[in-house]
Amino acid sequence: MPKTVMIVEDNELNMKLFHDLLEAHGYRTVETRNGIEAMGLAREHRPDLILMDIQLPEVSGLEVTKWLKADPELKGIPVVAVTAFAMKGDEERI
Repeated sequence: MPKTVMIVEDNELNMKLFHDLLEAHGYRTVETRNGIEAMGLAREHRPDLILMDIQLPEVSGLEVTKWLKADPELKGIPVVAVTAFAMKGDEERI
């Protein structure tokens, strides 16, 4: 059974890039552009890894990551923070 990576990304081009690269290497992907929806998808699919955009429109990826890490059932899933735009101070917050 292939490993599953959940992609939480609101940029269409970045989503396609992640999706295509991961599927080309045999990974299954679960995708959402919505941070709130990411919580339900994580519970449903139990991904092996989450790629989390830190600058989502509804709620920040940093906030969603805090929710994931506070959930006893989801806290063990590794989360990689990604962003197309690095702002001064982002590294410290992450």
